[in-house]
Amino acid sequence: MPNNKNAYIRHRFIDSLLRNNDYVKTSFIIEKLYERHDISVGATTINKDLRDMELELHAPIEYCNKKKAYFYPEDIDEIFPAIELQDEELNALLFYTKTLLHYKNIGIFKDFTNAIDKVFDAVKIETSQRKTSHKIVIQPENFYKFKGSDLIPEIIAGFDSGFKFNFDYLKHTSEKSKNHTVTPILLKEFDHLWYLVAKIQGKEYITIFALDRINNFKITTSLKEDVQNFDPEDYFNHVFGISVPDGKIEDVVLEFDSWRGKYLLTSPIHKSQKLIEEKNGKMRFSLKIIPFHELHSKILSYGNAVKVISPDSLKLKIKHILQDTLNQY
Repeated sequence: MPNNKNAYIRHRFIDSLLRNNDYVKTSFIIEKLYERHDISVGATTINKDLRDMELELHAPIEYCNKKKAYFYPEDIDEIFPAIELQDEELNALLFYTKTLLHYKNIGIFKDFTNAIDKVFDAVKIETSQRKTSHKIVIQPENFYKFKGSDLIPEIIAGFDSGFKFNFDYLKHTSEKSKNHTVTPILLKEFDHLWYLVAKIQGKEYITIFALDRINNFKITTSLKEDVQNFDPEDYFNHVFGISVPDGKIEDVVLEFDSWRGKYLLTSPIHKSQKLIEEKNGKMRFSLKIIPFHELHSKILSYGNAVKVISPDSLKLKIKHILQDTLNQY
């Protein structure tokens, strides 16, 4: 297989032209290659491609002196290894690739997207399907590259190293950074931001660090601690967001206007969400969750389409926030 990606594309394309046409002239290959792939090359390159295909891929290319064109004998075997995909599998791969594009500014995801592009090069796709794949039919939510995203590849590599991390961390509530040596546990995303879940050296509890506030990151030569009895699914099971407060788990009941409630049936606030009642144009949902400021913000984002039914402590908290907001106007 040629190392140059364009050469590989040209070889596959020439192969398809030879299979789909009785005779193919060099000028025709050049014209169609530019039309289909926006690749501009001369006759010298195409002639070299044809020779390389014969030598490296054992392509049975023959030349007709009368027509001054190349052709394949009938019923030749496939010269490229191909991955045969069903239509639904191909569509899923296309969707996944385009969804990944909104992570393209983060190095490691860019590498992964490039890897999927290479898979496409090896997939046997009809011309009509390839044309469809270039249409913009999927538009994921875009967001700006955040500070700290460049740390993700290094952190992921650090997980495999078996060593602790060291970095300076600046809290929003502080004016001075503090140095930490930690055992990394988990890399977690929430609301398009990334966080490192870790255990600080000498501490028993788990701490969460926002990547955008980490500076002078390095991997140490000290072996990681054995963090036992930590289940990430269980740890974040009853919280909304990234913060894990010390409060107790509450049975939260929220009442929504019917139009908003129907939206929440397909896009739940939390995995514990259950529909408990629907009547008079209203829908009530229950959540088993520890109320904290991230949940407060989520509730407030629904405006007058939501009402807190219980617990009373959460109802009072939302009321006070709304009153304080009104007092600013």
